[in-house]
Amino acid sequence: MKFADAGIAWTGLYVASKVVFALEGLLGVTGGPAVSPDSYLAYGPGEVAAAQWANAGAGVFVMAVLLAGRFGIGRRWAYLGVLGAHWLCAAVALVGAVGMVGGAVLTDRGGAVFGAYCAVWAALLFLAAHDLRRRHRPAARLERV
Repeated sequence: MKFADAGIAWTGLYVASKVVFALEGLLGVTGGPAVSPDSYLAYGPGEVAAAQWANAGAGVFVMAVLLAGRFGIGRRWAYLGVLGAHWLCAAVALVGAVGMVGGAVLTDRGGAVFGAYCAVWAALLFLAAHDLRRRHRPAARLERV
């Protein structure tokens, strides 16, 4: 459970960053690559903030998944759904880490700080998923008896 708690706190940093960017109407992410002024041309009035609020909502979803894994999950399908959501969130964070770090190393766009953040995030999410699986396994054996 300690990994889930750490993952919730770590995700909270992302959510806070997205809320600040939404309130300021800015694209990007703390520690991410610089956003060119041309990037704003693809958005209409208020759409930048809406996109950032949606990103904050995605972070809240990750926090909810981690929180759901902290509770006892008795039903097999519910457990599999929560476990699958854990793995999916971890995979998305890992893809973000690879993309950001790779982009920072191979180009001059920057984003290595956010890439490193995503790498830690992915590790916490994978460890939380592994912990959920390990904690649920004894209960699953008892159900079969």
